[in-house]
Amino acid sequence: MCEPKEWTLMFYFASDNPLAISAVSQLKAIKDAGFHPDANVVAQFDPYTEGTPTHVFDVNLVNKLKSPRRANVGFAGDDPIVRSMIEDKLWRDEKTSPEENNGLVVSNGEPVRNALNRAFRTKYNIEYKPPVAPNVNSVPNARNGDRLEEPDPQTSLREFLRFCGDKYPAKHYMLFMLGHGVVVGNDVFMLDEHAPEHSLTLTDLGKILGEFKHSIELEDSSLELVSFHSCSVSSMEVAYELQGIAKYMLASQGPAYVGSWPYRQILIRLFNALSGGGTIDIRSLLFDIHHSCMLNSADYLLAGYSFQLTLCDLEKLGGMTDAIEELTRALIAGLEKKNDLARDCILLSHWKSQSFFNEMYSDLYDFCFCFSKKIEELVAAGLTPSQELLAIHRAGGKVMDKLVKENPKKPGFPNLQQIIVAADSLGPAFQYSRGFSVYFPWSEPMADSPILGEYAKYRFSTEFKTPWLQFLKVYFEKTKREVSGVEADMRRYIPSLPGNPTLSIVDTSLDEDIASLVYNGEGMPDQSASLARGDKTDPTDKTGGDLDLISIKNFPRDTRARRERMVQADRRFPVTETFGLLEKNGRNGNH
Repeated sequence: MCEPKEWTLMFYFASDNPLAISAVSQLKAIKDAGFHPDANVVAQFDPYTEGTPTHVFDVNLVNKLKSPRRANVGFAGDDPIVRSMIEDKLWRDEKTSPEENNGLVVSNGEPVRNALNRAFRTKYNIEYKPPVAPNVNSVPNARNGDRLEEPDPQTSLREFLRFCGDKYPAKHYMLFMLGHGVVVGNDVFMLDEHAPEHSLTLTDLGKILGEFKHSIELEDSSLELVSFHSCSVSSMEVAYELQGIAKYMLASQGPAYVGSWPYRQILIRLFNALSGGGTIDIRSLLFDIHHSCMLNSADYLLAGYSFQLTLCDLEKLGGMTDAIEELTRALIAGLEKKNDLARDCILLSHWKSQSFFNEMYSDLYDFCFCFSKKIEELVAAGLTPSQELLAIHRAGGKVMDKLVKENPKKPGFPNLQQIIVAADSLGPAFQYSRGFSVYFPWSEPMADSPILGEYAKYRFSTEFKTPWLQFLKVYFEKTKREVSGVEADMRRYIPSLPGNPTLSIVDTSLDEDIASLVYNGEGMPDQSASLARGDKTDPTDKTGGDLDLISIKNFPRDTRARRERMVQADRRFPVTETFGLLEKNGRNGNH
């Protein structure tokens, strides 16, 4: 175990997916930041190519051994040397090539670690005895113990954090996670395409980080920051899951592009703070990191990509709970009172507010803001809002008060500290973002989708008396359009069967039964917005960006008027007779 340091910075690059090629440049940026004797920098990189092992690096290990107790920040100087990560790789039980003598094998080789130690001792008079890398390359298959396969993301992340805590102790820790995002609903977060379980759920993420936090607390250490270099992670759900585990969270509401975070400059900022002596103002340090990411991402506008980033103080999140619960209760009351105006104001505010990832997430502040503007418009038009509308308006105001960002500092409030330390955007796509999104799709997910089941496990659900999920279920039901067959429309003419005016010649009840039973749970034709599908798993997707095809229509999936017929076909006509009638009259069942 290394001697305790001030900081251990952990970089978990979950790139066993098409992000791997781009992640290499990020590793080299970390290396080029130099080193400081009071900081450990440990990185794990999982390549995409099959047969290539997962690598763990003690970044600038050899350089630190050559210059003990000395800092070299940014490798100052004009030497254009290109530095390699291979010298920083931590080895396991790998061996050198066997030795032969006259065609006979006289040695099966020696551990690479031993060979390197001998070489460094001979050339530099230094001892090379770093920790042995954790064995996260293969585990027995749960179904077939004779076959080895890659560990799932849960096991991989847990082992990496355990390794860092055991072998690289420090007073302060930061964790940077790079990989595919969209953790709310368990899409492809930290995707590993070659593992039996491809992704990491939000609930498991909270458990793993909680275990790590508990282990380092025994040494009076703290997890200062969890930084997600991933798409669509800055949400209320993620923040609540990490509350009490990490002190701060850095994440984006929208796409996060590989290369957009300047790791070299981030590390140099910390190394310079350590070189300056004295106590580091961590809040100021993290704000500078946020600012560096924003500055670096400005050039992505040249390629047409907008960007958003949020830094939040998770220790202040508890003050949000009452405000969110009040808003949730008010929204539910507005929908359940059959107040059409309240329903329409909620729908319009949902439509107008900033959204992310195919309309699956909405900016919570902006949703409340759009609703408040709608109430102001009603008052300006001389209308008196109902009690339900006013209740939503008041609750939304309380939510917005909590989500006012801290920076830039307001005149007269230089020491104000908010939940959102900083939240900024570049470009038009996310101009209305204010820092935190919330899961807010337009219609209920497929019956076979795990999204709502996973959502019910989140702390954002379990720790609330009136959780957001309860509002979503009411919203899905109350905003759903009536089925076409029962909507009043006097212009539609339906001829009857000869001699029986009570039956339509184009009766489609059986067709509707069949169609509803076939599509029940499968949804509408356009389901590209579902988290369970989409091009997030497309090998050509390098950023995890949004899809193009979306639907904001909450149409009923069972087209029949009577819900009790959900699992029963119409028995007035035999199947052959019904389809024969429709075929004879040249109709396809949609009158």
